[in-house]
Amino acid sequence: MSQFLIAISTWLHAVATVVFIGHYLLLALITMPALESAPQEARGFIVSAISRRSRAWLYAALIVFALTGSHLTLVDPNYLGIGDFGNVWSVVMLVKHILILGMIVLGAWFNGLMRVGPLASSNTGGEAAIARFRSHANIMAAAGVVVLLLTALSQLQ
Repeated sequence: MSQFLIAISTWLHAVATVVFIGHYLLLALITMPALESAPQEARGFIVSAISRRSRAWLYAALIVFALTGSHLTLVDPNYLGIGDFGNVWSVVMLVKHILILGMIVLGAWFNGLMRVGPLASSNTGGEAAIARFRSHANIMAAAGVVVLLLTALSQLQ
């Protein structure tokens, strides 16, 4: 039964990774360039719609990360205990989780406080808001790629 739970946790963790990091990669590589060709007056509506429709999926992915990541950490033979960074795996995991925490804070700040969708619709700040949204997507996509690299590096024995 233990191996089955590990397999389910690994699968759910991978699905959450696809949702979370995939969202920002597609946003940076496909959606934002396509958005630049949309009429200025439609961009704010589009950005708001993307944020609104993706929010539940991103929150769900974060919950799945927390649950499955905790389980996978506790059953990993490289896990030495809270605050014990006596092997390469635990150091890589520390860096990875600090980066993920930074992504969560950046996402909360950007989406919660910046309110870029309504600003993108305005006549005065629309272009600047879209540029900020593009920067946010690019930063989150780059951070996501680094998280994937750290995950791969953690598998080295």
